[in-house]
Amino acid sequence: MILDYHMHLEKGEFTKEWWEEFYRRELENGIEEIGISEHGHRFIEARYIYKHLPYTEKWCDSSLERYIGFMEELKNIYNVKIGIEMDYFPEKEDEIREFLERYKVFDYVLGSVHWLNCGFGFDIDPDDPRWSNNLEEIFTDYFDRVKKAINSKLFDIIAHLDLIKLWGVPLPENIDSIYKEIARVIANSGTVLEINTSGLRRPVKEIYPSPKFLEVLSKYDIPITFGSDAHLPEDAGKFIKDAYELVKGLGFERLAVFNKRKPEFLPL
Repeated sequence: MILDYHMHLEKGEFTKEWWEEFYRRELENGIEEIGISEHGHRFIEARYIYKHLPYTEKWCDSSLERYIGFMEELKNIYNVKIGIEMDYFPEKEDEIREFLERYKVFDYVLGSVHWLNCGFGFDIDPDDPRWSNNLEEIFTDYFDRVKKAINSKLFDIIAHLDLIKLWGVPLPENIDSIYKEIARVIANSGTVLEINTSGLRRPVKEIYPSPKFLEVLSKYDIPITFGSDAHLPEDAGKFIKDAYELVKGLGFERLAVFNKRKPEFLPL
């Protein structure tokens, strides 16, 4: 089965017409099962998790109840799953857990890291002066948060595992040891790994995780899903078939599909 569990409608409205622009492109790309996973920061109901980042308030433009209602309408017509992408903050674990326990409608929850120490949103601006700091420290901070996110057991799927590389910055000298450690953490946790193709559209021009990282991860029996991380219809399902062939060739064997946060594992 070819699937795409990572897609955002946030640049348009929750309407059937807007959704169908994505859906048509997914079908053209051979996608058989689709999941929409809006960002948690969009929703008024999750605002308390993001209050320590005041500039995110301008992104908080939607009602979670509206999203859920819209998705339930789509489910009556299409093979679509209800997902959400939640940001991980070590100091906000209790709030994230409470939010996810309150809403039982999600088929899966993507966990991701977009912010580092002192509110550094590293994927917002490549010219942010904080990128002139020690790159090894930035990578260490990022992957430390990724490990904590995985071990928190808050999330079903860990999204765009090495997102920190997106601007094409040089990798630190200790990257091989980081890869091995993260692979062990994922394998021991039972968390599903997302193969995310959006990096091919970013300056780094490489999927998440990178082919080199995937070689390390392939030595463990880690189940996977796929995501295009599309924010526009033209990117829906893009490059997923190529990514499928890549990971199959590397020896990954298990695909995870979700229903009400329960995984079912299928052979690739």
